[in-house]
Amino acid sequence: MRAVAADLSISSPSIGTYSTPRSVPLRRDGKNASGAQESGAQDGKSGSADSVTLSDAARQQVQKLKQADTSVRQHEAAHQAAGGAHAGGASFTFTRGPDGKNYATAGEVPIDVSAESEPAATVAKMEQVKAAALAPADPSPQDLRVAAQADAAKLQAQSEQRRQGGDTASARAAAAYGAAQALGNAGRNSGSGKGLTV
Repeated sequence: MRAVAADLSISSPSIGTYSTPRSVPLRRDGKNASGAQESGAQDGKSGSADSVTLSDAARQQVQKLKQADTSVRQHEAAHQAAGGAHAGGASFTFTRGPDGKNYATAGEVPIDVSAESEPAATVAKMEQVKAAALAPADPSPQDLRVAAQADAAKLQAQSEQRRQGGDTASARAAAAYGAAQALGNAGRNSGSGKGLTV
């Protein structure tokens, strides 16, 4: 599992750095710690790599690896689906099981958290980034960091929106006030005696 710093300047951190427990390491004699042979029947008996006889402990380990593989792939698929165009392809770390097959035991999906040119677009993007980070049922600590980073970028973009919107609102208010004054003055000058009701 790779760790990515939670620095806000990172434009493409990974979400979904999700891992499961590692398999039992192999010993030098070709057996794993549970005593099962690696695939390939190294004990001199004939047989293909597909017909490996596993001990109960090795079978349990294979079952756990299969479950981990399914869980890791679902976790990363959730990130990708929610991230849309902002999410990259998933990459996986594999562990070889006692049956000789590789199982995904960790994975990650890169996601673009860079600001867009317009604050409104950045707000929308960060909402999707946060949704992608929190999409799996069991977000990892890295997923939570990316979601927090997206929140911070969204708040900054919203602040920029308010600054831009505040300038526009001030200009509109001044124009409306000027128009009201002109109408009021026009009404006084015409002698109608009616005031302006707002």
